[in-house]
Amino acid sequence: MLDFIISHSMEFLSVLGIWTLAVLMPGPDLFLVIRYSTQKSKIHALSAVGGILVGTLVWLVVGFFLVDLLRKSIFFELLQFVGGGYLVYMAVRIFLSLRKNSVENEDTSKLYSSPIKGLMAGIFTNLSNPKPPIFISVILSKFSTIPPLDVALLLLIVMTAIPCFWFYCVVHFFTIKKIFQTFLHYRKHLDCVAGAIFFLFGINLITEAFPQLF
Repeated sequence: MLDFIISHSMEFLSVLGIWTLAVLMPGPDLFLVIRYSTQKSKIHALSAVGGILVGTLVWLVVGFFLVDLLRKSIFFELLQFVGGGYLVYMAVRIFLSLRKNSVENEDTSKLYSSPIKGLMAGIFTNLSNPKPPIFISVILSKFSTIPPLDVALLLLIVMTAIPCFWFYCVVHFFTIKKIFQTFLHYRKHLDCVAGAIFFLFGINLITEAFPQLF
């Protein structure tokens, strides 16, 4: 394993660099974590992060080992359509919550009333976008030779650790008291941005999958 990593060190670093940039890019996962961090407790936010990591691990396994097989079916298109619908649903719930004036409104309580719901929201939000495994398979093609199983497993662990570290930092930052109070003051603005992100991502996924399914 060490010999392979040393001989393909530039390719290894290139894959991890591209993956890190992809993780840092703002998207539904990030805004979900920010909402939890600024509207609930740190435990709720970390539960959402846990769900995102579960989804990420699923997509990494698919991207490493199953993407070629699943590409031959309508699996990705179907999941893309359903996932887009879920993000639109989340956006609608967020916009409906804006009609309430209190911070802990009824709608928000239903959505974020327990860490388990945070975990499930993280999983569903991450899995709603089936593009990561295809992206993963593309960046893995940077290797001139197929990585052996032990290297692939190590790479999978490192690529899971990167979003773990990133989202933990996000949660820690947004749960600092002064920052928390600032964002709480602008909660409705944050909800508008998060709702718009969810809605646009969802519509984009649906419109891309629709021609392939119907």
